[in-house]
Amino acid sequence: MGNLVAEPSKSNNILSGYCPYCGSRTHSDGSHSTTPLVRNVYARCTNKRCGHRFLLQISYLYTIEEPKFFEVSLDLPKSPRLKKREKAKSNDN
Repeated sequence: MGNLVAEPSKSNNILSGYCPYCGSRTHSDGSHSTTPLVRNVYARCTNKRCGHRFLLQISYLYTIEEPKFFEVSLDLPKSPRLKKREKAKSNDN
């Protein structure tokens, strides 16, 4: 079974990875947002003998670090490490 690790594609900013059937590289054929935090990506295996086509879903999990130059107005989940850092910072004050 192929490796499902995704990595940045050189041809565009959408992720590509490896086919779960044959292990060959995959390429994206386009994408669309379903919500501001979820994106569906159409992908295909580059191995012509395999021909697997599938839909990936990329979703937001949590913030690792808050933006530095923008006012934070979204109530998005934060990583456990960021929560711990913020708690320690508030205890110092």
